[in-house]
Amino acid sequence: MLINPFRGRRRAAAALATVAVLALVTGCGDDPPPGHAERLQKAAGVASFKITCTKDLWDRTKPGSNHRDSHEDAKPRGLSGAAGERGLVEITLTGSQLVDYLKTLETDISGGMGADPSVEELSRRMYEAIAPVVDRIEKGKPPAEVPQAVVDDAVAPASPAPSPS
Repeated sequence: MLINPFRGRRRAAAALATVAVLALVTGCGDDPPPGHAERLQKAAGVASFKITCTKDLWDRTKPGSNHRDSHEDAKPRGLSGAAGERGLVEITLTGSQLVDYLKTLETDISGGMGADPSVEELSRRMYEAIAPVVDRIEKGKPPAEVPQAVVDDAVAPASPAPSPS
């Protein structure tokens, strides 16, 4: 019986190549948004943070039942008046809940392990609303008011057509 010394090496190389391709396709997402790590540090230091958005947007951008993060316990509170009529709710998160939520949003945006591609744009919109508010937080300085991010885009009124001169 002849033994081929390269047979095992070829199989090992093929298996290694397959694993590498699968890792690239399924587990490696894009880089996090610029400033993400600093944002998480600032978010960790706040006592509370408010988010105003539609209940549907909140429900769809928090993780599903397959895993649980601390922000899952946050309950949306309905708003009164015109905001309530538009379906807006307010969610108050602690700093640690905000950190978990930002991580969840970032995962969905970057396509990392556990990402939900069906909510990528929703997560991106929410992250883009929260990020600049968190960026304005100054470490070691208590805020004068609770930081708040609002996702309630309005349609700009149509400007009148210019009159012919």
